[in-house]
Formats: sequence, structure tokens, C-alpha cells
Amino acid sequence: MSDRVFSFRWDIDHRACITDGLPKILKVCDELGVKNTFFINMGKSTNLREWLGKGLRGSRAKMNDMDAIHLIKKIGWPRFGLETVLGRPVGASLIKPLEETQRRGHELGLHGGSDHVVWSRRFAQLPEEVLKADVEETLTSYQRHFGKPVGFTCPGFKCDERSTRIVEELGFRYDGDAIGGEPHRARVSGKPVKHWTIPVDLIGPRTIPLIEWHGAHGTAEEEIVDDILERMENKNWVVLYGHPCYEGVRDGLLRKIFVAVQKAGYRFLTHAQMAERLDAAA
Repeated sequence: MSDRVFSFRWDIDHRACITDGLPKILKVCDELGVKNTFFINMGKSTNLREWLGKGLRGSRAKMNDMDAIHLIKKIGWPRFGLETVLGRPVGASLIKPLEETQRRGHELGLHGGSDHVVWSRRFAQLPEEVLKADVEETLTSYQRHFGKPVGFTCPGFKCDERSTRIVEELGFRYDGDAIGGEPHRARVSGKPVKHWTIPVDLIGPRTIPLIEWHGAHGTAEEEIVDDILERMENKNWVVLYGHPCYEGVRDGLLRKIFVAVQKAGYRFLTHAQMAERLDAAA
């Protein structure tokens, strides 16, 4: 890659990502003439059963995480409770705004299976055939409305050789299931697969989005922009990620970041365009 490229990856986990954040993101992108990549959860975002028993302990731990901002803090108890009880699918119940996003030139990809919480919390215990059937079901739903996606990402970066094999067998061009490092071809049973892995390389602790991490610590907007630019220094390939229900509703900050990235000489690409460049280079 001879020039400097930047891609913003959005994970649409919750309906609030579409209703609250997406319109503001699209407005900023239109103003600056840039395109982003959005990975769509076609299933449900919360699960009442997972909140009971042992699952409640894990939820409390996440709510007390001082480095992150829990979903309840992002959207409020009433909306969280409503969606938990109703169990409405995210992307499948809000097709029109996603179709409009695609019509405006942004990339849509598939994000996980039919239950975001189960994948995030019990991925290691799920048999591969169950995972594949789940992805195939949501892929069918996705394709009915948006056509065949180029990219796939696992919820919570919960991935291993099983998910890599599923992505390969279902014909995706890339996955986004890595943190740090350069784009590469993952290996299954010691052999490289055909599709690419495009990592997120600007991120906070663990898998916390960098902007959210700053928000949890009360960092001023100007300092957030400066930190992002400093982390980008000497990088020709940059991927930043977030969730529309948090970073997306902060459109003023998002605009400042995008403008600063452009002024630093980076060209915005979607992940699909990045994969095309990788294929051409290979």
C-alpha cells in the first residue's frame, strides 16, 4: 500500500445504533464525502435468559467496568428493558434505513448470528455445526434485503479456527476478527485461507473502542482527536471502530476526527475496498 488509507468500521449491535446513531453518521459522511463500513447484527441484541443466573454476574461486571460504557448507560434502562423483553431482531426489523445506507455508497457486512449475547458469552461452548447453521440463517436473511456481503465480523471479537473456517466456506472475501497488526490471511489446520483478515489497529484496552474508552475517562474532544492522530503517526493503514449508539450520536466529535484524518493525508476506504487492494497486491 503506497498511500495512506483509513477505514471506520461500525458494529451495529442494537436497534438504537440504527435509529439514533446512523442518521448522524450518514450526515457527517455526506458533508465530508467519505464512505464507512457497517456490520449488521441481523439477530437480537439482548437476551433475557442470559441476564438471569450466572449471566447476571457477567452483566454486573461489565456495568462496573471503568474503561468502557455499558449498553444500558448508552441507551438507558427503559429502552434496554424493552428490547430485552421483546427480543426484536436488529437489522431484520429496520431494513429501510439500512437499504438507504447502502444506496448512499456505504458498505454493509454481516455481524454474527441470531443472538449477539449468546455468541459473545458462550462462543467457546457452541459446536461448530451450530455456529455455521446460525450464520447461514442470518446470512439468508441478510441476502434477502442487501445482497451477498463481502465481509463478516464475530460479536465481541470472539473467534477461532471454527469461525475462520465458516467464513471461508461461506465465501466471504474478508473478516474483521483481529486486533492489531497488518492485514493477513488466517490459517486453519496450519494452512492459509483465501479470505483476508482486516484487523482493527486503533483500539482501547481489551476490545473496547478507543473513542468509547476515552469517553469513559472523560477525555476532552480535542485530546481524543490528538491521541488518534498520534497513534496514526507512521501508519499507512488505519482501522478505527465503534458503535453508532455511542460514537455515532457524538456527531460533533466524529466530524472533528474525520476532518483531522483527511487533513493528515489519509484517504477513506471501505473494508471492501481494502480487500480489493489486498487482492490486487497479492
